[in-house]
Amino acid sequence: MCRDFYRTFAIVHRIMPESHPCSWSIRHFSPNPEVCKRLSEASDDQRWYWAGWTIKGTGRDVTYLRLAPLAHIYGREYVDSIYTNLRKYYGNRPGSLRHQWNKMFDYLSECHVKWPARSFSTATGVMRFMHEFTRFYFTQAQTLGNDAQSEIKSWVQFLTGVENCLCKSGVWAKLSSSIKRPPPSTKHGSQTKITKGDNGLLTQEKLLTSIPLHITDTEAIELLFFHIKNDISAVRKWATYHADSLISRNRYRTSLAKTGTPISYWAKEVIDRYTLADICATLEDPTSKTPPEFLCKVYEHNTGLPCSAIQLANHFGLSVSRSLFPHQCLLVMEHPAITTDFLRNFELYNEDNQLAGLDRENRHFTGYKMRKPPDQREQIIKLSDAAYDRACEIIEITSRARNILKLNGDDAHRYLFLATGQAFSYPRRSRATIFNNSIYTNNKMLRQQMIDEFSPYLSLPETELVDFIERVRLSTIRASRAVEIFLETKSTETMSKALGHTHYYPDLLSHYLPDPILAFIKSRWIRIFQKAIICEAMKDSEDLLRATNFQNMDELHTFLANHAIKEIPTQASDPDRLNDRKVTDGSEAIFSIGVGFLASLLSLDAAVRSSTNRDQVCGKAKYWASIADHIKSEITNGHKRLQKQYLKTALKLVDPKKMEKLIYVPSHWI
Repeated sequence: MCRDFYRTFAIVHRIMPESHPCSWSIRHFSPNPEVCKRLSEASDDQRWYWAGWTIKGTGRDVTYLRLAPLAHIYGREYVDSIYTNLRKYYGNRPGSLRHQWNKMFDYLSECHVKWPARSFSTATGVMRFMHEFTRFYFTQAQTLGNDAQSEIKSWVQFLTGVENCLCKSGVWAKLSSSIKRPPPSTKHGSQTKITKGDNGLLTQEKLLTSIPLHITDTEAIELLFFHIKNDISAVRKWATYHADSLISRNRYRTSLAKTGTPISYWAKEVIDRYTLADICATLEDPTSKTPPEFLCKVYEHNTGLPCSAIQLANHFGLSVSRSLFPHQCLLVMEHPAITTDFLRNFELYNEDNQLAGLDRENRHFTGYKMRKPPDQREQIIKLSDAAYDRACEIIEITSRARNILKLNGDDAHRYLFLATGQAFSYPRRSRATIFNNSIYTNNKMLRQQMIDEFSPYLSLPETELVDFIERVRLSTIRASRAVEIFLETKSTETMSKALGHTHYYPDLLSHYLPDPILAFIKSRWIRIFQKAIICEAMKDSEDLLRATNFQNMDELHTFLANHAIKEIPTQASDPDRLNDRKVTDGSEAIFSIGVGFLASLLSLDAAVRSSTNRDQVCGKAKYWASIADHIKSEITNGHKRLQKQYLKTALKLVDPKKMEKLIYVPSHWI
């Protein structure tokens, strides 16, 4: 640290010669015997006090508690009881500890005369204190202009911590009822994460796909049935390519290392003695002290190619920063129950150094969702074959970093995701990967690198592509997959199970999509599958002629849509209730059925099913294909002879080739 200060002042002096010069020498910082003597004579209480109170995470996260003033007022035993319970409750996840704790400690130290320790020996006293502190805290927050909803959300989490850490543990009196919470936010899930673009349009940014808040039905169809799926597909292809590349490079290194010898002597005159296999053997040796710069020179000598430490680490498939992100993306796509926190805190080995996170025999992941109550945090995920293979690859790729950590007795070796910085830094637990301007500022090459990586999978203008890349996060991938699962199954219950939710909420979809999209789904798409369908026969000689003359998908969409009569409430279609038709929720989806309509619909469905490039099938085509089979079943299972005759005739006219040119997205979308 002293050297750092010196270097900083030296740089300042070079920039501003008129500033006071400084010098630094290790001699100035030799131990002072008198100071050392006083430190050695410190009492146990003094050592306890000056050690401070911190809650350390499993990585570099540390939260400092301002308990020092309370030690003077309430004593060591009281402070220790608070600290012990906080550390137990928030251990390994200090980021979950709300800032209100330190605010409360400050308030207690300032108002300790009003709140002696005996005040908290009764439930009434605890409630009185929390009422007073609540008023104090929110008055201060209002003065500072803090966001009210953010404060309320954080405050509710803080109160849960108070009840668990202080009241249930016996530090304070036990409560017969919960501490009163502020009313929850009135903002619905569909109204959150709204941003305003440069063009003034409002969009919701919860998915990989940016969703406009104001949208037509036609636009909704393309978003739901093409763009959302296409964006997921693009990320899946990108992640698959780079995950495959990483494990391939990693295995190349470990294979080559078996034929090499670790480099123990490095000097300019011996560079030509070593091979690429020797470089790999050196990288596999956790005790090696060979400088990366020397390994780069050996690499250049053997290949004739210039090489930096970053390039060398990437060439040989080391687990560097962001390199395992594609694997994480694939795991979340395969199992949306996996969250960012689940992966970030995933312990491969327990504290007894036994493999606990991955059950190889049953192919289970066992991890924790820290946002859930303590008794519900453990989460067991049955891995698919693809996910299990990726998990094994991650273990294989991180083995080098794990061996270095084990050699140094570092507890971080227990965690699944490890990285060695951008090249050969000391291994640490991987952090969540995000892409934004601040990240690009610190890594000038990264922005262009990501553009180059995603360009093969998305043909977007550069600014739109950069915006898309910034939305590529595990949380948005998870949300997009959840919506995709709903579109495939038409079931929010299935969607909820896929997300790993403990409880099912009927309005789950509203947390991921804005109101205009929800309106389309509920009233104009899903009703076709959930409400009574009535197929009305019609004369269709004109339709039969049109069925073979569509020039583009828009024409076909308009033709099919004109046969879908908007739902008619029973009280409107039959005000006197003369017809005793039992419809579950009072509305029906009505289609005018003719040979031309059926031939067009079934030909379109056949073209979509037989497509060899499903990713580029447009939203309108997928939308009508999703309806085709349902209408076909409705007619087949019905009792109307004329409709069955129409269907029989239409099936003979089905020709997917006539629809092939219509079903794909316009070239400017690809």
